[in-house]
Amino acid sequence: MTTPAPKLSGRAKWLLRLSMLMVWGGAVIGAVVLSHVAKLNFWVCLGITASAVLVNGWVATLEDDLPGGFNNPDGKHTPRYAIITGWVVRGVGVVAILLLLLMLALSVFGSR
Repeated sequence: MTTPAPKLSGRAKWLLRLSMLMVWGGAVIGAVVLSHVAKLNFWVCLGITASAVLVNGWVATLEDDLPGGFNNPDGKHTPRYAIITGWVVRGVGVVAILLLLLMLALSVFGSR
């Protein structure tokens, strides 16, 4: 049985809200800068930066849950999604290596 999460104090809630405001405010500022530098639509740039923030959070959580990570230092309690993700990443790596070898073979021997 899992224990319920402790209640947050008023100060902790305030700091959590402030940190979230800073993260998403940074994403908006990054979108403005990217839009100006790359001459792209602001909403496209906002989608790019918001996606980057979300993916970064997911990768950090995955890294913490892997064996040796912050949430799993002894490697005994690896969540199922982390194991599946590891196999998916390995599969993508194998496919990428095979495609790289195919491109190399085509560039050396040509497509006769």
